[in-house]
Amino acid sequence: MEFSDIGKELVNGSNLGGLGQHFYFGLWGDVATWPTEPATPATLAAAAALTGDIAMKPGKRMFQFLSTEETAKLEFKQIGEEGGLGYEMTLTVHGPGLSAKLLGFMNSVKNEDLVLIPVDNEGQKYLMGNALRSAKLTSADGAGTGTSKEGKRGIPMVFTFRTGNIYTYTGSIPLTLSASV
Repeated sequence: MEFSDIGKELVNGSNLGGLGQHFYFGLWGDVATWPTEPATPATLAAAAALTGDIAMKPGKRMFQFLSTEETAKLEFKQIGEEGGLGYEMTLTVHGPGLSAKLLGFMNSVKNEDLVLIPVDNEGQKYLMGNALRSAKLTSADGAGTGTSKEGKRGIPMVFTFRTGNIYTYTGSIPLTLSASV
């Protein structure tokens, strides 16, 4: 790999924190093909970029989830020991309200294998899930009505994904049903 100097690395001086209001989810078992991880990257940027698109099985697609503004975040934590380091990606979101649809989502994904695509406020996408491992719902502390009229009513959720490397995802998000083969 060709190493290079690392400067400020801000596109047009922009570095807005947080995530956009939407993230995307699907069932891990519904994925037909995964983007390719870099095998022999020539540059630092190439060492962090997936190639290709995630594609869903026939009749399957991913879905959009609206999170309450200013409540979503994506964190990267180093895990493991020397010689076996990796990362845990943690996506924290807040589903506004207590609708039957939102409660049904919680009931349906509590023990499911998921694939998630959060998008940060700079438009950079991250893929949580790969051919070997899925993302999981790991916490939902504090869900409910809130304690006052000014309280936050809804369901906070935390999803985690453990991976050897962190990659950006530049591919498309399959939001329409895949055609049958």
